[in-house]
Amino acid sequence: MEEYTQSLREDSFATLLLSLGITGFVLFSAGLVGAEMTRLSMQIGLVFLLTHWLANQLRKRGRYRWAVGLFLTGVLAAIMVTFGSYPFAHNPFIFFTPLVVVMAGILLRPWTGFVVATGATVLMILAALVTNSIGDIGRLPFLAAVLLGYLSALVAMLASQSFFTAVEWAIDSYHKVERREAQLYESEKQLQRALLEQDFLNSQLQASNKQLEHARAIAEYANRMKSQFVANMSHELRTPLNAIIGFSYILKQELKGPLSLEQQNYMARIYDSGNYLLKLLNDILDNAKIEAGRLDLQREPTQIEPILQDALMTASSLALGKPIALRTELAVDLPLVYADRVRTAQVLLNLLSNAVKFTERGSITLRVYTAPGTPVNAGGTAPDPGYAVIEVEDSGIGIADEHIELIFEEYRQADETLSRRYGGTGLGLPISRRLVELHGGQLSVVSTLGHGSTFRFTLPVVTDEQIRANLLLGLPAAAEQALAAAD
Repeated sequence: MEEYTQSLREDSFATLLLSLGITGFVLFSAGLVGAEMTRLSMQIGLVFLLTHWLANQLRKRGRYRWAVGLFLTGVLAAIMVTFGSYPFAHNPFIFFTPLVVVMAGILLRPWTGFVVATGATVLMILAALVTNSIGDIGRLPFLAAVLLGYLSALVAMLASQSFFTAVEWAIDSYHKVERREAQLYESEKQLQRALLEQDFLNSQLQASNKQLEHARAIAEYANRMKSQFVANMSHELRTPLNAIIGFSYILKQELKGPLSLEQQNYMARIYDSGNYLLKLLNDILDNAKIEAGRLDLQREPTQIEPILQDALMTASSLALGKPIALRTELAVDLPLVYADRVRTAQVLLNLLSNAVKFTERGSITLRVYTAPGTPVNAGGTAPDPGYAVIEVEDSGIGIADEHIELIFEEYRQADETLSRRYGGTGLGLPISRRLVELHGGQLSVVSTLGHGSTFRFTLPVVTDEQIRANLLLGLPAAAEQALAAAD
């Protein structure tokens, strides 16, 4: 931008310099042929020609500011020369000073006109002193010339600022248009490339969709076969397992006669192994049902305390022989939850059995409390009663941060060595999380390696509408009691 305005100044200066040379040549020639004011004409013409030549040499060498300064000085010097021929008070050439001031404002910075006006005033005062005309300084011609000089400086500054601002705006607009055209051209090229790529991607997408449909059909078929296999396997294995568990229980209880100590140990192992296989089979079947979306929950208003007591009794039997203290921290007046009693017990037993399994000594704490819901539902019709929060905290081996999400993947455990040491299939926690999510709750864990874990899951508190709906179906007395208490 600055380069372009400077180029305009240089072009204007070249024109003015040429005009000065021509004017000097004409005045000098007029003096040679004997025109009026021969001596003054030759003096002014000589000053103009000398100024033209010197300023032009500086301009050619790239000394623009020096050239302009010499040009302005030469013109002012020519005006000063006239004081030798005309009295100061009657010298018409002093009114050419504003012209020099205007040229300074155009050729240099806008404010330089004031500098030149001041310089011209000083030169005129010096000329008055030299010509013994100091008394004419207070007269009207001098004052008018000085005033016109400063007014010309002001006009030149305002005009040049406006002009160069307009020029800069025009140049900036031009560059913006150029950039926009370049951007539009580039955008058009990109659009063409994008269209070509889109055509290519569309063809690939169509091919991928066909492959996906084929793969989906294969996957659905494989899933059906897997579900059918699991169902068949469950039926085929449950019958002999139930027989093994039932007969081993009868023999273990010595209902068919007394057993030796060795025989009792064998029967206990057979009974425990049968129950373990049955639990494993149930986990596999539950996982298959959840994956197929065929696991139906029997949700109803449920008292949570009996589930907690049953789970604690089972955990106590599992912890026999270990220096583990079982503790409970139950809130007073726990509300009913809207849950499947069997599946809730399954989740709680799984968490407690894991806590017992991975805790060699210390404590296991079962903690239950309520968490508030939102004051009003999204529809603005009824309050959200909140959640029951159930926590199982242990002082066991803990879980590393990088293994937190791993334990919720099917058939995975935090560490392969744990599987060999503690056993397990890696299905308990994934199934528990899915069961909790089917209830509308969440299951999470906070753990520090070597310092134990806290598993936490939530169950929704039953609403009045759910209680009334279950009463209409003739469901448990717990719902009727809760509704009566609410009323």
